[in-house]
Amino acid sequence: MTNHGDLGFVADPFLHVEDRTIHLFFEVFSPHRDPTAAIGHAVSDDEGKSWTYTGLALDGDRHLSFPYVFTTADEIYMLPDIANSGDYRAPARLYRSIEFPLKWEPVADIITGPDKYQDTIVFQWKSRWWAIAGTGSNDELSVYYSETLTDPDWTPHPENPVVTDRPSAGRPAGRPLVREDSIIAFFQDCTTEYGDKLRTYEITSLDTLTYEDRPLSDDALLEGTGGLGWNSGRMHHLDIQPVGGRIYCAYDGDVGFGRNRVSGSMWSIGVGTTDPTGNS
Repeated sequence: MTNHGDLGFVADPFLHVEDRTIHLFFEVFSPHRDPTAAIGHAVSDDEGKSWTYTGLALDGDRHLSFPYVFTTADEIYMLPDIANSGDYRAPARLYRSIEFPLKWEPVADIITGPDKYQDTIVFQWKSRWWAIAGTGSNDELSVYYSETLTDPDWTPHPENPVVTDRPSAGRPAGRPLVREDSIIAFFQDCTTEYGDKLRTYEITSLDTLTYEDRPLSDDALLEGTGGLGWNSGRMHHLDIQPVGGRIYCAYDGDVGFGRNRVSGSMWSIGVGTTDPTGNS
């Protein structure tokens, strides 16, 4: 139970870590509310051993999900997915925290236009800010860029959509890992159904004229485990945060047996930590 009504599921977790305190932002979905989903927040003061739900961080007049939370220049931002449905086309809208973690203000619509902008990820690479959004039917990616994070109407890449007809990796699936010489991105594999698996790609070329990527493995990084577990059916999201010598991970999963026949999707969230030696 949350202050968004009787809960159907939680999904799309993103982390913000400060010392031993972990903040978790996620979609809270209630099929009996309109809109059906908002952004919830929970906090752990013991590195994820126990959690307290604190309330809604963001809600509005549209279904909200994928609360991409990140920090730059000592400011905390959120770029949630605003549901695109029917004739409605929502922008990719950037929010800034004004009283962390539960008060946010809109800053700019960084991407606007006729497309659907789904699960948009943003990051700094070289001298620019970049955004990658799902703009098709879970099979298409488009890229946008800007000199400044908070500018509205970022410039579309001239090759948009930079990926087409690729349901195996055509929708972002969490925060990318940006290194000095490489970008590792996670994409949903929707070949069989929406959110079935998660695959890892390296973006091998990214500038104002080119975009190229390649899979890092033929195997999915995350997928349903089978059986009766909480993630036995599907896994479609991952957030990895290296902080203070530890690696924090958040992911989600859906059941296999009983789904759609009993209560539809039943996404839930897992959070774990790993030390540098690989022990969890």
